[in-house]
Amino acid sequence: MACKKCSNKWTIASIVSMILVCVIGLVLCFVLLEDPQPGCEQGAVCHPGADMLDYLLSLGQISQRDGLLVTWYHAANSQEEMSAALKSNTMVLEADVNIEGLNTANETGVPIMAHPPAIYSDNTLQQWLEAVLASSQKGIKLDFKSLKAVAPSLDLLRWLTENGKVRRPVWINADILKGPNVPISVEVNATQFLALVQEKYPEATLSPGWTTLYVPQFPNSTYTRAMVEKMQGLVGALPQRITFPVRAVMVRAAWPHFSWLLGQSDRYSLTLWQGASDPVSVDDLLYIRDNCATHQIYYDLFEPVLSQFKQLAMNATRTRSYYTGGSLIPLLQLPGGDGLSVEWQVPDIRGNRTAATLQLPEKEGMILLNVGLQKPAAGGAVPVVNASGSPALTLESSLLQLAAHPGRWGLHLHIAEPTALRPSLAVLAHLSNLGRLSRPVWVGATVSYGSFAVPGHVAGTELLAAVAEVFPHVTVAPGWPEKALGSGYKEQLLTDMLELCRGLWQPVSFQLQAGPLGQSVAGVVAKLLAASPRATVTVEHSPAESSYTSVRTGLLAARAVDRTRVYYRLPQSDREDLLADVDRN
Repeated sequence: MACKKCSNKWTIASIVSMILVCVIGLVLCFVLLEDPQPGCEQGAVCHPGADMLDYLLSLGQISQRDGLLVTWYHAANSQEEMSAALKSNTMVLEADVNIEGLNTANETGVPIMAHPPAIYSDNTLQQWLEAVLASSQKGIKLDFKSLKAVAPSLDLLRWLTENGKVRRPVWINADILKGPNVPISVEVNATQFLALVQEKYPEATLSPGWTTLYVPQFPNSTYTRAMVEKMQGLVGALPQRITFPVRAVMVRAAWPHFSWLLGQSDRYSLTLWQGASDPVSVDDLLYIRDNCATHQIYYDLFEPVLSQFKQLAMNATRTRSYYTGGSLIPLLQLPGGDGLSVEWQVPDIRGNRTAATLQLPEKEGMILLNVGLQKPAAGGAVPVVNASGSPALTLESSLLQLAAHPGRWGLHLHIAEPTALRPSLAVLAHLSNLGRLSRPVWVGATVSYGSFAVPGHVAGTELLAAVAEVFPHVTVAPGWPEKALGSGYKEQLLTDMLELCRGLWQPVSFQLQAGPLGQSVAGVVAKLLAASPRATVTVEHSPAESSYTSVRTGLLAARAVDRTRVYYRLPQSDREDLLADVDRN
């Protein structure tokens, strides 16, 4: 009887123990799942694919969407470094993932925190993630130098994410293309890396880069157009946010290529990083910042360069320098801002043939110069700026006067005579080489091509060839001859213009006349904008042709398609009427 009672007691005790274990397990799971990360409460930014700036803004760690405000901790790999990083006030932790015992008899397949050539560590990726996720709000950037480490690491991230523990941005970085000055291929296999991310952890922000080598005091090349275009070919169709890590000391010289790359998608950004001995120029950094929206560039730099740069960058009164082939954003238009905010101004020319000066308007905007060719009594023909009822002024003199003019303005050259095209581009190239041309420049003409071939206008193919050969760092602004627009912008006119501009490396702004646009079938503006992520449309109207009422339909139709990528070259009275219509609607 005593044994039976004893047995019953042990049975009851076992059941109670099992219940307690289950309860404790449920409580732990509840705690882990319900409070995986302190601080992040907005669901839209509390996930691995969130925008890093939006996330940090939601936590109150930055005051605006500006990549310069983000701070970084490098190589937080060992237990000691990780602890120091977690105690620091930096916002994003950067750490390196390798495989334990990589390529040795001791290889385990376990992801560890170590930068090659190190293949052992006192910190596994699992330990690192558990510590970072449990005790901080910091963003995460994981750098992979070995393809073997990618799959098991992404599997771990997937498990943690599915269990609700990763509620912050995660960047996955690897150098997947051979870059400047690197003699041998040491990059991670691009195809396999990208495929693994898409298969196992597509939520993350991708950070695909180029291998680079920079040796001070030695000749160093920079990123080439081919390198950048190859990267775009690899990642252009992917759905994730992408930030391209680029070596800061090399970026200024390659800015035309990176300007093109950033223009391919609003999902793209750059992360400028500095090698320990790289002599990064603050002037170069300021130039890059001037030519981007603040959310498009992150700066992972060492002191004292970072502090020096930050102090100057935040100075609202400093002189800025702009890339001639760049967008009107941010100089004349806020990111995502209304194209109607950009005004076109036509300056007067005062004086006589021997002492003419350009009279610039007080308003900021695009300065429109109509350029022809003048053959002086002695010497070769020179491009000149023509203004109604005024003496001609050489293009070079006009541009030098503009260079000394303060304020926010861009330049739009309209080539009125075909023979003036190449000489005008040569003047632009000359002044750019002298550092006297630091504003966005558009070069446009009424062109002749295909179904709109009309004698007396610049051949479309010649416009593109001349730009490519003489001065490629401009926005191309082609328009159709008025003679071809009697029935509006017919399908063939659009098809031929798009064929002419297919594959164009420069930004393009198609010049549309408001009257014929109003007579056209719907879809003209949308079709032109779809040609390229960097394409824009400029709708123009001359008061000498007709009243605002007669072109109102075309103007409002263009505005209904896109407010950011449609500009308006209008007389002041038409502009005021359009603004009034916009306010009413």
